[in-house]
Amino acid sequence: MRHYEVVLLVHPAQSDQLSGMLKRYQDLVEKNNGKVHRLEDIGRLRLAYNIQDMHKAHYVLINIECDNQTLSEIESSFKFNDSIIRHLIVRMNKAETEPSILFSENNKQEKEKNEKDKKAVKRKNESQLIEKVAEAKKDQVMESKSESDLVETEREGSEEQNKDVLDEKE
Repeated sequence: MRHYEVVLLVHPAQSDQLSGMLKRYQDLVEKNNGKVHRLEDIGRLRLAYNIQDMHKAHYVLINIECDNQTLSEIESSFKFNDSIIRHLIVRMNKAETEPSILFSENNKQEKEKNEKDKKAVKRKNESQLIEKVAEAKKDQVMESKSESDLVETEREGSEEQNKDVLDEKE
């Protein structure tokens, strides 16, 4: 049995059917006494050039060990599957089991994006909190102004009453 690395580009609209499709290929290899050493769902990435008027595709990397008959069966299933845009099969000298660079890089980018999103949400929440505090302070200032205006009005009113009372006494 030989080792092969298989790269699939799957139509982005059929990404939800990917797990079932990969399970079928995995079962086909294992049914014929082969092994799947690595199966990586890399995710949706931008293509270097448009293929069938699409600029993104879902990438999958599979490292398998199988005989020639199984490989030809898998390859023919790729050709007749409309959701697979392109496929590449490369014969390898040994089985690759470590995570691929593309998979690692894509996971780093996703983690960075998630962290940026979290920071943006945090900043937005902080700015909303600052706005609420500013509004509360503004309300307090307005209340204190209105209270001081009332006190001044009361003072003026009482002073006028005192003048009236003094005028009456004279």
